[in-house]
Amino acid sequence: MKDNLTKPVRDNKMSNQNTTNIGGINGLGESLINTNSLEFRALKNMIHESFQSQSEEERIANSLLSIRFQMETYINASIALEDLIVPGFFVEKLLEAVHVTKKQLAAYVHYEYTNLIALIKGRRKINSDLAIKLGQIFGIDPVIWLHIESKNELIQALSSSKQTLSLQGLLNKAS
Repeated sequence: MKDNLTKPVRDNKMSNQNTTNIGGINGLGESLINTNSLEFRALKNMIHESFQSQSEEERIANSLLSIRFQMETYINASIALEDLIVPGFFVEKLLEAVHVTKKQLAAYVHYEYTNLIALIKGRRKINSDLAIKLGQIFGIDPVIWLHIESKNELIQALSSSKQTLSLQGLLNKAS
């Protein structure tokens, strides 16, 4: 099956060989993915079978990894003001993945339940103490939590900022 989907392509600028995905099934953006194709359905079935054969511990580990990748993707993406995702959204997804309630998490990390709910709804910001605790529990670097928060703050500040500053303006003012 792989031989039908990929072919070596010579890059004129480099002497090494690259592989281009003709069918686009692995999502490289080379072509559209036909979700009705036999190859895609076979891949979907293989993934489903693999998922069914995993232990609960493996499923949780994969879910946590998936959520971490979503967080990293969010940090690296260009986001509009209306598309902001608060860190609490990811907290909620992580809790669902490990089958733990918000009350249980709040009690475990010695955090007021009402403050956790406010964090999840975006009314409260994540702080470094909570980022460290979440990092220890879920294995997600505390910096990721803080990057999400600071990215959101910056997007909000940029959207509300009316003042335009420039180097030329500074030089004119200084002279």
